[in-house]
Amino acid sequence: MTIQARPRSPWESLDLGFALARAWFGRLWLCWWLTAGPVALVAALVLHRHPQLWLLLLWWCKPAFEALPLYWLSRAVFGEQLAVAATLRSLPRALPPRLWPQCLWRRIAMHRAFSMPVTLLEAPRGRARRQRLRRLGTGASAWLTLVCAQLEGIFWLSGILLLAFLIPAGLPMPDLTTAFVDAGPASYWAGSLLLLVAMSVVAPCYVAAGFALYLGRRTELEAWDLELVFRRRSPRGGRSARAGAAPLLLATVLAAAAPSPVAAAVMTPAEAKARIEAVLAQPDFGDTREVHVWVYVGADSPSAAAADDGAVLPAWLVQALASGAKWALIGLAAGALIALALRLLPISGGAQRRRRRRREAGAPASPPRAGDAPTPPTDIAAAVRHALAIGDVRGALGLLYREQVTQLRATGLALPDGATEAQCLRAARARLQPQALTRLTRVVTLWRAAAYGHQPVRPDSVAALLPAEAKACAHNDHG
Repeated sequence: MTIQARPRSPWESLDLGFALARAWFGRLWLCWWLTAGPVALVAALVLHRHPQLWLLLLWWCKPAFEALPLYWLSRAVFGEQLAVAATLRSLPRALPPRLWPQCLWRRIAMHRAFSMPVTLLEAPRGRARRQRLRRLGTGASAWLTLVCAQLEGIFWLSGILLLAFLIPAGLPMPDLTTAFVDAGPASYWAGSLLLLVAMSVVAPCYVAAGFALYLGRRTELEAWDLELVFRRRSPRGGRSARAGAAPLLLATVLAAAAPSPVAAAVMTPAEAKARIEAVLAQPDFGDTREVHVWVYVGADSPSAAAADDGAVLPAWLVQALASGAKWALIGLAAGALIALALRLLPISGGAQRRRRRRREAGAPASPPRAGDAPTPPTDIAAAVRHALAIGDVRGALGLLYREQVTQLRATGLALPDGATEAQCLRAARARLQPQALTRLTRVVTLWRAAAYGHQPVRPDSVAALLPAEAKACAHNDHG
């Protein structure tokens, strides 16, 4: 497969479908027009006096136009991208007779994008098709239909407004309402053609997203990812891959949902049940435990009557004692809460009074908490050298980074307290000189490597970030 087969949620499958549509948009769009173009031309010759019927006919035949893109996509996902000539030759297989119910009583189904891969690729009929769709589910296909219909409307209205805006100012502006409601003038034909173009643009995304939903459900229910791994590792699967047998692989994988008729005929229902019970009896499927629980059987049950007959105390006395114990526990809990509140209120009031007296007397405030920002030292260079001397490279980088942020704020740059390193760099590009910006970039790079990447940083690399005068003093001190 040209995609990674793994279980996906419905929304992730939709993302995969839109990614496939972007990757193969040109070919899927061409496949759509290979069927829609001839039908549109023939219908225009017949219904040239009734453009509204022409547009309704094309809209109703959209499932037939989507069959060829779906056929091409089902081959491309398995590594076989058909050329234009091969695509034209595959029209009879892409437009089978079972497609016509999709254009008749199933036309207005909201899950058409999901049901068409089942109908055209697996080809079940009648009750088997209904059971297959019920087993697979429809996922988010209804939301897909709704969103793609809205996209068609947006593209259509945007095209009409674009044509209106392209008219020069000196020419009369046509009445835009005729492009929507009046079937007579040429503006209605222009609006109809734009709607056909909008349908062609959205169709590749709609078909690919529906097919991706179908692949996601089959992968989730039938473990396609594991099956494909086994096929690649088996000698026969390797020879098939080397021979380029993508169509055979597609037919085999698409037929993997139902058991083989030959295999079903060999095993009887009794044998199948016995085999299933033998598999479920294995330790991998769990174990059996006995759990004892209390179950209320009611006062009128025989067991309750027998228990009352042999009881030491009558039932009414037991119930009264239990009720009394319950209310006694509630009273004790309430008393404990009241006592705790009375105990904490004087402590809190005394702490507030002490803080008020310290503020009135000018006493220094309480020491900063652990979560507060540390006060930067007066001599940053000395603090950095001390941190490097004791082996605290991360602390030295933190000091240099805080120094850079302080200098940025000193220049009048408003940086929020929660600004990230990338935000600081973007803001510094408009204020700092190239040399200072290079130093800040180097500080941020080393800080990220040490703080987030947990990578070793050489102390001399940090020392090289000190200002020139600080490095000179450090050299004289060592000399």
